Formats: sequence, C-alpha cells, structure tokens
Amino acid sequence: MTTRTPLVTGLGGAIGSDYVQTTHQLFFVEYAGKISRFDLLRPLEATVFTGTATMPPDSSLDLQDGTSVHGGHIRWDHTDPSHGRVMRPQGNCDILNLGPVNFDALTHAELQNLDGYSRTTDIHGDPGPANQLTDGDVFAIRNDYRQPAANFDYAKVQVVHYGDSLQVRWVSYRLKPAYQVLGTGYSELEDIVVAADGQHAYVTERGGTLWYVDLAHANKANATPVYTGMTAPQQIALDEARGYAYVVEYASSARIWRIDIHTHTATPVVSGLDHAVGLLVTADGQFAYVSEQASSGGRVTRITLASGARQVIASGLTAPFLLEWTDTGQTGILITERDPANRVTLIDLTKTPIAATAVATVAFRPSSVAVVSPERLLVCCDSEIDELDLTAGIYTVGGPALLGVGLVPKTAISSDGYATTASNYIFPVVDAPFGGSLAIMVNHAHAWSAGAQYYQLLVDGVVQHQAWNDYLWSTTLNAFELQTTAPFNGSFYPVRQPGEIWYNAWLGYVLDSTALPNSPHTITVRLWRNAAALPGTEVGNAADPNQNMVLQIDNQWPRAVIEQIIYHDPANPNPAMRHRVVDACGIVEGVSDEFSFFIEADDPTQQHLKSWNLGVWWGDNKSAAIAGDSYVPGHVSPSHQWAGIHAEVPPSHWHATVMDPVTHAVDPTSRRCAHTFVLSVWDRVTNGYTHLHYVEYHKSITLLLS
Repeated sequence: MTTRTPLVTGLGGAIGSDYVQTTHQLFFVEYAGKISRFDLLRPLEATVFTGTATMPPDSSLDLQDGTSVHGGHIRWDHTDPSHGRVMRPQGNCDILNLGPVNFDALTHAELQNLDGYSRTTDIHGDPGPANQLTDGDVFAIRNDYRQPAANFDYAKVQVVHYGDSLQVRWVSYRLKPAYQVLGTGYSELEDIVVAADGQHAYVTERGGTLWYVDLAHANKANATPVYTGMTAPQQIALDEARGYAYVVEYASSARIWRIDIHTHTATPVVSGLDHAVGLLVTADGQFAYVSEQASSGGRVTRITLASGARQVIASGLTAPFLLEWTDTGQTGILITERDPANRVTLIDLTKTPIAATAVATVAFRPSSVAVVSPERLLVCCDSEIDELDLTAGIYTVGGPALLGVGLVPKTAISSDGYATTASNYIFPVVDAPFGGSLAIMVNHAHAWSAGAQYYQLLVDGVVQHQAWNDYLWSTTLNAFELQTTAPFNGSFYPVRQPGEIWYNAWLGYVLDSTALPNSPHTITVRLWRNAAALPGTEVGNAADPNQNMVLQIDNQWPRAVIEQIIYHDPANPNPAMRHRVVDACGIVEGVSDEFSFFIEADDPTQQHLKSWNLGVWWGDNKSAAIAGDSYVPGHVSPSHQWAGIHAEVPPSHWHATVMDPVTHAVDPTSRRCAHTFVLSVWDRVTNGYTHLHYVEYHKSITLLLS
C-alpha cells in the first residue's frame, strides 16, 4: 500500500519544484511569492552534548546534559514487566539497535537515514548469549518532539562496558529546520529549476518573466531578469549544455519559447498550444512533451521541435499540471492531475501504445512531483509537501550490479573466471584469465535507482580501500577534469549520480591484482544507503550472483628461450658434423640449408599460453616465418589450459633458402648473411583492454652457405 506523509504544511501555494539528488534538497516556489527549500537530510545546527556515564540498575539518562535522573531519555530497566533487563526509550524518543558498528563513523546524516526506530521495541540486556548490549554495541535515539527538556533530534549511544551498571558514551545532535524560505518579494511564482552549479536557479513569474537567481541571496531585489514579455510562463526545461531555457505559456494560443540564457534573447519555437502548463525537453533536444488544459480535455502532447509535428500520447486527464521524468533514461513521465482527481499519474513511454496509469492519490491541488528514488516521490500540493512511499518502483534499471572488467562484460566471464568475447567484438579474447590493474565496472544507474548512495568493493570477502582517478565533465570549464574517487569512512565509495558525465561512466574500482595469488578470486559489490554499513541499510543481497563475479587471476609471465640452433648437413663426410649446435654469433658454412631449433615457449605453471611464433630476420628488411602455434579451445586443450612447447621445431627442418618475391629467383642473401632468429610468446592474460604478457627472445648467427 502506498503511504502518504505530509512533510511540511502551511505553505503559500507550493507549485514548481526541483529535487537535487547530490544534496538531498527539494527547491520549490510558492505562488505567494517565495523561493523555498526543504532538506530531506537536515543540516547540523549543533552537537548538543558529548559524554560518558554509568547507568546503575533502574536509572535513566538525560542525553541532553548527561545527568542520571528519572524521566530522562533512555532507561536501563531491571524491573521490566518481562522480568528481564532492557534498554528502552522514554518520553518522545524512539530507539533502534545497530549492533557493533563503527561508532565514530556514525554521523547525524546516517542517523536520519535509518529505518526501524521504535518506541515499543526495547533492546534486551539479560546476561547470556541473547544479550544485545554487549561491549561495543551501538544504538540510535530519535527525539520526535523537541522541547526545552529534550532540545535535540538524534543521539548515538555505545555500550562501553556491560554489567549490572552499564557504562555508555554518547553524542546528541540538534538539526536545523527542514523547511527554509530562501527568497521573497516575487508575485505569483510558477516554476523553478536549479542550475548545474547548485548555487543558482531559474524561476518563472506569472507576470511574464524568467528570472536568474543566486540561491544564497534569493530575494527578487537581487534577481536578474533573463527574458520578459511572455504570457503567463509556466514550466521551465533547462538545457544548460546548449545554453537554452525552454518555457511554455498558459494561454489560449500558447507558445514554447527557447531563451538563450547567455544573450537573453528568445525565439518562439512552437505556437498554437491550448493552455499549456507542463514542459519537458528530451536530452537530445529533439522533442518536447507538453501538458495542456485544453477545452477538449486535459492531454499530454509530444512535439518534434524541428518540424512542429505533434502526437497526443495521453488524453482524458484532469487539469494536468507540471511534468517530471521518471529517470535519467527518460523512459517515463510523471504528471500531477489537479482537483477533483488530486493524483500523480505515470505515463510509460516504453509501452506500445503509451500507457497512463494513476500512481497515488495526494493532497489537494498537486502541482509538481520530484523523484527521490523509484519508490519515493515528493509532491508539492498547494499548502503542503507530501512524501509518497510506493509499494512498487516507478522505474527500474536492470542489469547486474557488477558489469564486468574493462571492455569485457560480466556475461562473457565464465563461472570459473575466464573471459571469452565474440570474435567480431572490439576486443576479442578466448579463455582469458585476468591480471594487472583491473577496471571493475559497477552499474551506478542500477545502484542509484535501488536507493543506494554508497557501495563497497570486496575481493574474497575482504573490503578494498584504494582511491583511483577518472575524468568528470565540468560545465564550467567546458572540459573533462580529473577527479579522485576516495572512499568515505575508509571503504564506502559514492554511487555516481544521475546527470554526471564521467568519461568511464561505469568505472567503480581499479583493482591491483598483482598482490593476489594466481588463482580464482570472487569480486563482490555491496550497496548501501549510507556510509556506515548500518543494519537495515544494505540494498540488495551480497550473495546475489548479480553482485558477484569470479576472476581467474594470473600475473605470472610466460617464458621464451631459443636454447639451441641446430644445423643439419647430412652430406658432410664427417658424421660428427652432420647435426651440430651453432652457438650465438657462430658462422655456418656448408651446402645444406636445413635448420631446427630447440625452444622453450611455454607457461608451465599456470598453462595460459596464447601463442608462440618463431621467425627470422636478415639483410635489408628480409624476414621469414619458421614455426608457430596458438591456443584453440577444445583442440589444444579442453580445460582452459595450454602449457605451450618445450621441444625441437619444426618437425620437418626449416630451409634457409627463400625465393625473392620480385625476381622469383633464389634470394642469395637468404644463404649468405647474418640471421637473427626471434621467438615471440604471448599468454592469454588480459586487464580487460589488452593482452598483457609478451616476451621475446632472439639469437643471431651468420650463414655462409655455398
């Protein structure tokens, strides 16, 4: 069942809004002339108290000043009706046991994000294996009603030492109000969009003006007019990358204006709309979606901006108002329908035909909706802002949480850790183990849509801690800027947020595999709502195959040695000279041109050889192939393994005499010249972008054959 919770009431006509994911803030305008903000994550006003105390049996503790009195905020109760020892909240406080988590890393932000606070579920503290209040146990307190005797909002408490008398330490926090008015002096505000810098915004005033506002000094007296003269401008679609703001009018023959935010000039790109209110423009700038309160009935129309072609995609709506994308992929649209419907409706653009479905009923006269997560929406409803907790998400981002390594997708990695990609793929590999520095790709979009804001990367269950670098697009610099991703609290990496443009969009970790044994290793990603690994805040299941992959690690290099060059001269009258080893820099004289080579081209331990090739170079850029072989699954070896060769090659001797490709006669330099024999060896180890291990061995002799 969908749950609707009013977050703030008594507003002066909350209309347009814009939710900023990075700061957990909803910016909105009030028709009465205010620019306002609601903080889902309330800022810290003060640390009220930090201290330690000993709680005797049947005593209470005041978390605001550290006194031990009856009527405090928590009680160490030995006379509980259950005849057991419990820690329970008092007054207007709720409690939540967290277990042996990192007390110091637990911030006021994490305390606000926790689910499960209760006024009736106590923490059991009887001696024995069922005791929850063991040394190091941490629990959280939420105060639901601030007053002089309880002038704090949250507290964290840790058991220092368990006993009849309980020793604890704690910190209590007071937070700033969630609702703040940022600017006043406007008349009949309609919509707001926050700029990419998070410090400025654009707002429309019904009188006809688009304003540019510094949110730190947001009164109308400080605002800059961008364009004026429009008729009842409504929703804004901001395209900062191209330098435009699109604005739609509420009129009997309404227009969409394209306003240059730098030159403050404007062009009407669409006309003839019927009392338009909502406006979205696709990321590619090709299409606009408009809600119209037309005389024939409420509708949403898709418009091709270049041609003006129109298609009604939803009709029969009740006083449709402002529009919002469901996700960064722009797969759906959320729209508010006003009284008497008073609801939020989803238009699913992925379905054929496009379908419109009611999501939830909300308070009187809804205007705009903002997406916090697939299951959590914020709705501006005239005098209040409602939070909707949905039973099902409005969108889902599919795919595994782990995507693969570099250019190798997870689906191309076998259960025992070897990579095989298609032969016509940009990077074809066959039964390749992994080595070197590995770019672990994480599905940030999936993590974000599931409500995760942080993740951990584990190798064989061990949490990783290294920072790495990647390029992030800066709209200010109009260039990619190198950024370092370092973990919070030692191991929690931030999920990349919608709207950010990273050059390696899916990069989630750079793993130095050279410190690992040459064997299979399990890579796991764990998704978290916060950076403290608190109970109940993990998203998904770390045992899910979509959050794991096995990589066969091999950082051992293959070997290449030309051990012997053997000259075969069967007509030599001296039997001892008919088959002889030629040392490096040796001179070979005789009639025969037959040679063989005793080589080592192998990976004897890991047996991951890819190929070997023996060739020869001489004279003026002359060369010839002598012998070689390469790995073929099921032919060279049926089980990922091929050690290579340590033997004499080729089976039938190599003949030094070659034909000149131009004259088609014997090339005399092939028989009388210095020759360098080169053995090249690759193994199959990859870092996801290239094969890593190549070794080469060469040996030179001189041929003076008659």
